Amino acid sequence: MKPLEELNSQGQSVWVDYIRRDFTRNGGLQSLVDDGVRGVTSNPSIFEAAIGGSAEYDEALRSRLDLNPDCTPTELFEAVAIIDIQEAADVLRSVYDEASGADGFVSLEVSPTLAHDSEGTIRDARRLWAAVDRPNLMIKVPATGPGIPAIEELIAEGINVNATLMFSMQDYEAVAQAYVRGLRRAEDPAGIASVASFFVSRVESAVDNALDAIGTDEAAALRGTAAVANSKLAYRRYQEIFEGDGFAELAARGARPQRVLWASTSTKDDAYSDVKYVEELVGDNTVNTFPLQTLDAFSDHGKARADAITEDVPAAAAAIAALSDVGIDFDAITAQLQVDGVASFAKSFATMLETIESKSKSLLAASVDGQSMSLGDHGVTVEATVQRWTEERVAARLWDKDHTLWVDADQPEITDRLGWLTLPRAMHEHLDDIRWFVDEVRADGITDVVLLGMGGSSLAPEVFRRTLGVAAGYPNLTVLDSTHPAAVEAIAAAIDPAKTLFIVASKSGTTIEPLSFFEFFWARVAAVVEDPGLHFAAITDPDTALVDLATDRGFRKVFMAISDVGGRYSALTHFGLVPAALIGGDIAIYRQVAGPLVCSVAIMAEPTGLGPIRRAGARVGDPFWRGPR
Repeated sequence: MKPLEELNSQGQSVWVDYIRRDFTRNGGLQSLVDDGVRGVTSNPSIFEAAIGGSAEYDEALRSRLDLNPDCTPTELFEAVAIIDIQEAADVLRSVYDEASGADGFVSLEVSPTLAHDSEGTIRDARRLWAAVDRPNLMIKVPATGPGIPAIEELIAEGINVNATLMFSMQDYEAVAQAYVRGLRRAEDPAGIASVASFFVSRVESAVDNALDAIGTDEAAALRGTAAVANSKLAYRRYQEIFEGDGFAELAARGARPQRVLWASTSTKDDAYSDVKYVEELVGDNTVNTFPLQTLDAFSDHGKARADAITEDVPAAAAAIAALSDVGIDFDAITAQLQVDGVASFAKSFATMLETIESKSKSLLAASVDGQSMSLGDHGVTVEATVQRWTEERVAARLWDKDHTLWVDADQPEITDRLGWLTLPRAMHEHLDDIRWFVDEVRADGITDVVLLGMGGSSLAPEVFRRTLGVAAGYPNLTVLDSTHPAAVEAIAAAIDPAKTLFIVASKSGTTIEPLSFFEFFWARVAAVVEDPGLHFAAITDPDTALVDLATDRGFRKVFMAISDVGGRYSALTHFGLVPAALIGGDIAIYRQVAGPLVCSVAIMAEPTGLGPIRRAGARVGDPFWRGPR
């Protein structure tokens, strides 16, 4: 039995947190459905990446503008988003029908700008429900205070709801009770479907950061426990509400329980298993919505542990209580996570509208004569090479990291350095963590950042600093990659160590120069502050000596870099993006640039267009789709 089918057999429905037009039209989604995927979720960040990160929507936007040149960016977005949702819903309609309406859903979110407007949310949800016109649609509504009455009203009207952005037991309780109240008001509760999207890894990251800041052994022992424990308590409350006598009357009228959906299930910390938030959250009548990276990982090596979510719930309650014992205000963290989540979606939505507006202006601009180019005498040679590459499946083999493209025997320096192929998708999951780190640093009054590195770990930050400059309100960035004593002393003289963050950057974790810089500046910082570790962060591969050093010295943060991306190709990994974000660079643009940049290098042209490229992690014999881009 396939891993995803095994999850389904144990009562957990597998959804995918991804949508894109070519993915749906070229068979990618159908391939996943064949493998066991039973639903799709979307959000403004996903649409921003899809629309802003490619040109595949340009023709649809142009067609809409031809009909009405005065279309607003919001109208243009909805025009293309509704089509995407409809087409994905049509692919999943067979699942919906087979499950008698219990599964096979696609989610579309109301505008993030309405998160604190009950009536506006209700109006927007009704409009989108009518526009999509598919029974297997779910309207996503954030579980903010104003969102709760909107959820109740929409359920009462028979509109399927995905209640989202829940981080706490208080959030879950409010959503579940709103669903029950809505069912009681509904003329016919049978056929109404809803999920309660409970976020997981974001909770872990925020709590781990707080534990790291405390820095005691007791705090360190609690790392990696909060997210699963929080989820287990939410599922226990689900059982109390929907499997108890209180729901029996509604169940007799055909009402379905509101399934708990585990969201944000990619692992942000490389110290944890990349399938941690799948294997430990298996439970009956639940949903797990996978980012593609996590889907690939679980399909490759995940194990479905039956009823893992119900294991040792008293220990889960004790783990949450222990956070208070070491000084963590868990309720305050989860409340802030919802505020940050709403703000993040609103920012992605605004960025997407800006991108659409920019594209619209370009599309409406007067056309210019096209440029004609020719390979001349070299055309025959190029055509022959392209034909040979097509026959030898060079593009597909490259995405498979097939070393035989270069050598007969496997060479780790080849296969272990091809992570740049899937880098855009892999790094996408880390962007929020980087943003939160930057917000924390700024809030603590840091005025300077000094990056201690050499070669690949320092070149990209230096380019970003010189190219982007420093945004207002962000710390200045200085890159130290020279061992000349005068260079080191000049930086030491120019900064206040009590207001400076030092980033030790080394992929191997053993590079002598940045480690020497570290010891020099550690002594300077320790002489003026009580906790020098809070003035240091590290960027390195997992399980390096630098990780151990950072842990021993109580660094503010350790960023685990993606290990199969070579140091000289790491500009768009943590090595480049963390410094860029610290000086105010908008790393959201990463989604628009990284994918096309990677594929412009990796894709080999075929006579019929771009070569068929298999999605990362696919197995031999799986269908191809035209991505990633």
